[in-house]
Amino acid sequence: MIDRIYLDNNATTGVDPRVLEAMLPELSSTPNNPSSIHFFGQEAKNRLQRSRDTIASFLGVKPHEIIFTSSGTEAMNLLLRGSFTDSIKGHAITSDVEHSCLNNTLLDLQKRGLDVSFLPAGLFGAITPEQVENAIRPDTRFITLSAVNSETGVKHDLNTIGQIALRANVPLLVDGVAWLGKELFHIHPGISGIAFSGHKIHGPKGIGFAFVRSSLKLSPLLTGGGQEYEIRSGTENLPGIVGVAKAVELLKTELPAATERMALLRDRLEAGLLVKADPVVVNGMGPRICNTCNLSFPKDAGEDLLIALDMAGIAVSHGSACSSGAMEPSRILLNMGVPPEIAKSAIRFSLSRNTTIEEIDRAIEVVSSIANRLRK
Repeated sequence: MIDRIYLDNNATTGVDPRVLEAMLPELSSTPNNPSSIHFFGQEAKNRLQRSRDTIASFLGVKPHEIIFTSSGTEAMNLLLRGSFTDSIKGHAITSDVEHSCLNNTLLDLQKRGLDVSFLPAGLFGAITPEQVENAIRPDTRFITLSAVNSETGVKHDLNTIGQIALRANVPLLVDGVAWLGKELFHIHPGISGIAFSGHKIHGPKGIGFAFVRSSLKLSPLLTGGGQEYEIRSGTENLPGIVGVAKAVELLKTELPAATERMALLRDRLEAGLLVKADPVVVNGMGPRICNTCNLSFPKDAGEDLLIALDMAGIAVSHGSACSSGAMEPSRILLNMGVPPEIAKSAIRFSLSRNTTIEEIDRAIEVVSSIANRLRK
């Protein structure tokens, strides 16, 4: 039997046992609709509020600024589509290397009348604050970027861009899915909204949340009973909410030690492959988050390598899980200017706080052996 090694944590993470333990009471037969006014409903409402307080406390924001959703994708759609109360018009700024939940939503809004500037990130992997500042127009409705690119791990300079947004009085809306759980951070005053996801931080799937600053006025995507401060109607997923709150709470004790450990292991993996599987190309020249590296293996086909690694017990990816059904070269890498023959051999390795040094060392041996064999 193969001992499998999971290095695809940017796609999803395993649920922490402590998160599962916190969720189990909510999955029992006890009724738990927080909108009901009787005893059971009010008890459920109290547990929902405690969860909201936990997340708000960790992020350093107000509890009513946390809005629960079904996913990071829904949270990002709430921030982007909810920015328009009537007709879709004006201008938006983003980069050409964004995750599909952001990129495709903007493309749809573009068809409906929004003028979007897709600024080039280049081989650096992120756009510069100067690019953002130069792109701002009198009719700019918002700036929207990923805090961390989920494929390359390259980070945007949100503090400097947040300062620019603050001066220009333009909302900065952030995809924070690949950011949370990887490092401690403070939300810059220039950031008006951030989308997060539960299953990327060892929480459950089917739950996400958005930080929505009080000054940012959004139109709801879902109307109905008026839950979530009338921004997102629908009976709340209380098991998921309790689970993601526990996952966030655990970050208090896990970080920053987990950040340092993942960075050391990521660097060890990268250094080992650069030597043993040479030639290897690192995609993304900018500062990166601790757990991610995107490596190309020239003279190799990414699909063949991906399949061979899976058969050998190493789980990695060709790019974002949201587009994993397609084995075409990554749109993000191509937009960065990575040559197609290099982009098609790219493999994303993404670690979690549970990744061990033994797994990394075995991965170096297996990946390099297979890559060298395939090249022959």
